[in-house]
Amino acid sequence: MSDIYECLRDKLETMATGYPATKDGVEIKILQHLFSEDDAALFLKMDPSPETANQLASRLGTDIAETAQRLESMARKGLIFRVKQDDAICYFPVPFIVGIYEFQLNNLNKPLLKDISRYYLDGLGATFHGQKTPHLRSIPINTEIVADHPIAAYDDAFAIIKSKSRIAVAECFCRKAVRLYGKTCSHSLETCLQFETFADYYVENGMARYINTDKALAILKQSEAEGLVIHILNSQQVEAMCCCCSCCCGMLISLKLFPAPALAVKSNYACVFDESSCTQCGVCASRCTVSALKMKDDKITFYANRCIGCGLCVTTCPAGSLKLERKPDNKLYTPPPRIYDTFDIMSREKVE
Repeated sequence: MSDIYECLRDKLETMATGYPATKDGVEIKILQHLFSEDDAALFLKMDPSPETANQLASRLGTDIAETAQRLESMARKGLIFRVKQDDAICYFPVPFIVGIYEFQLNNLNKPLLKDISRYYLDGLGATFHGQKTPHLRSIPINTEIVADHPIAAYDDAFAIIKSKSRIAVAECFCRKAVRLYGKTCSHSLETCLQFETFADYYVENGMARYINTDKALAILKQSEAEGLVIHILNSQQVEAMCCCCSCCCGMLISLKLFPAPALAVKSNYACVFDESSCTQCGVCASRCTVSALKMKDDKITFYANRCIGCGLCVTTCPAGSLKLERKPDNKLYTPPPRIYDTFDIMSREKVE
């Protein structure tokens, strides 16, 4: 295949959540908007593992200074990832989601969003839940709302934040995109948290600012009060955390369309409903983003196959009729160590 953008599309299709072809070629139009031909050519030559500019130039037989400049330019555009390893700056390609798409936070415009929205409907959206391993997981805010069992550190949003040495906050990509369309969302905009190397990348690219632990915890508490679902990257290291609303988040919007969202997530927790103590106040139904709890004929009905284990209903139930329980040991999910490991697993699953 001679067209470089078709080659780039095919390479992205092999990575993590993929980048499928469509009949009208809107995915090519998006790539042409984001990548120059030189950018596309270099992306295609990069190894999946991090390389310094010196290593890449030596492998390709190119000038080191020129290669370094091109790599940094692509990192600034959000087309590749930059990370420091042993005091050396390394670069490597990332999938379209999570990666290139989210890294366009400062480059959003209506024409690009229109094309991406069309692409989501024509093919990209199906990749969100089309694989065994997801790129995001929903978790409860902390251990206090889980009954009887301790929960793993990577399943506790408070514990995750407290374990990080560098934290940055950015605007929510989804809510910013919706507002560019002129639509309204009442939820807080600055709620997207990145940690360690992800925090460095976002700050260095002008997409975020560093904050301390107390500020991050305050954002988390406010998000919980607003009824936002906590989504984390699917790894034990947890490189980023989103606070998502069902009116803007593509993940939640698509999950809600599933007949059984519980089967499409990797949550280790599920709600248990005690109907006998329920006062039928309806607060839980208004909080649930995937309609696992519904008020019908002045009575709450719980649909367990829709519960994604976020715990938003538990924290505000005045009668204590809802609790979050850990799933049985044989149904617990252990995330891969790092998000890069998750990407590798997802890529392998695409060809199995």
